[in-house]
Amino acid sequence: MHSTEFLENHRKKSTDFTRNRTLTFPCLISFMLNALNGSIQAELVRFFNVIDDNYLSTKSVSTAAFCKARMKLSHQAFVELNDDLVQEFYETATIDKWQGHRLLAVDGSVTQLPISNELLEHFGKARPHAAMPHVRLSQLYDVKNNITLDLQVESHSTGEREMALKHLNKTQTGDLVVYDRGYPAVWFYKYHRLKNVDFCMRIVKSSNVVKAFLESGKYSDVVDFPCIEKSLRRCRKDKISTESLRLRLVRVDLPSGEPEVLVSSLTDLQAYPTALFANLYHQRWGVEEDYKVLKSRLNIENYSSISVEGILQDLHAKLLTKNLAASAMHDAKRKIKKPKKNRLYDYKINFAFAINQLKDNIVRFTMKLADLELYELLISKISKSLSVIRPNRKFVRQDRRNKTNKYPMNYKRMC
Repeated sequence: MHSTEFLENHRKKSTDFTRNRTLTFPCLISFMLNALNGSIQAELVRFFNVIDDNYLSTKSVSTAAFCKARMKLSHQAFVELNDDLVQEFYETATIDKWQGHRLLAVDGSVTQLPISNELLEHFGKARPHAAMPHVRLSQLYDVKNNITLDLQVESHSTGEREMALKHLNKTQTGDLVVYDRGYPAVWFYKYHRLKNVDFCMRIVKSSNVVKAFLESGKYSDVVDFPCIEKSLRRCRKDKISTESLRLRLVRVDLPSGEPEVLVSSLTDLQAYPTALFANLYHQRWGVEEDYKVLKSRLNIENYSSISVEGILQDLHAKLLTKNLAASAMHDAKRKIKKPKKNRLYDYKINFAFAINQLKDNIVRFTMKLADLELYELLISKISKSLSVIRPNRKFVRQDRRNKTNKYPMNYKRMC
């Protein structure tokens, strides 16, 4: 953040951030990482109070000055910072894995945008009669370590499978990626094979291959998936192999008695017994919970701009803030005291509390105002805020698509 090279790579013009301003390039990035949810002016006052370590700073930056400054900044700055954080995390942390695999999940989500002609033209809307623009998100998420490796932001008309294809650039050999039922396609499976990445997906029961599997009464079988119709055309277009694939089908009976079918590249029946797959697919729910953190805890739909670049800045900045909180939680796990044997449930660190404790402290760290002592104190505090893990809880998902704008641009929170 403080290097000249990073500044030159992520400013819009060579003359940007060259004058001696109060809101410098590092200040601007640090300010946007501080989980902005209130009015910009109130957040600016709070930010400089932290910078000056004072109850009320004498420095003054207007909302207009912030808006002008952010127009000089590319959202790719936050993307690169997140890439650096993810790389450093996996190089230094002792991560949790599933059967030796880094367990990743991909899922998409749609979020509501502020009313703006620019946003409506660029991102589109969810339904023809919708009044407000919407954006489609897709993330590649490590369900065991709470880290988002990649976030894709596209127009609402972009397909989730195409967005998921871009995520494969952030995977590595030996990864295992779990998907919901909207993703299966033979051409999509082939791209995983090209990357040496394993997968497990929920598949619809309407195809002939799946129907034959269910009729057989088996709970696991390795079958051939021919490359036909749309997949054949896509493979020819992308100049990849059109040969059939041998993949594994696994039947999982739901509590209701209805079977669901998973397709996977994990064809070794001894290394991956059928009994593992129900829990494997269930762990995909972690990415759904992460969207809840982003939407309900960090309020990513509470935007601070009505421009395309401003929206991208807000989304990638809050994602980076979330990943910083996840990294802090990973450190805090080392300090958790061993629970008493008579406890009924296991406990985990409270994610919302970790994000809360990063507010303002993230400014102190990124602006080099704090030392290791404050970090150790922060980690110790986070490690003491635990929430109970209650297994096998289920709730009916609410349909929030028809709700009105939760965060109107003209009525920002003051705190």
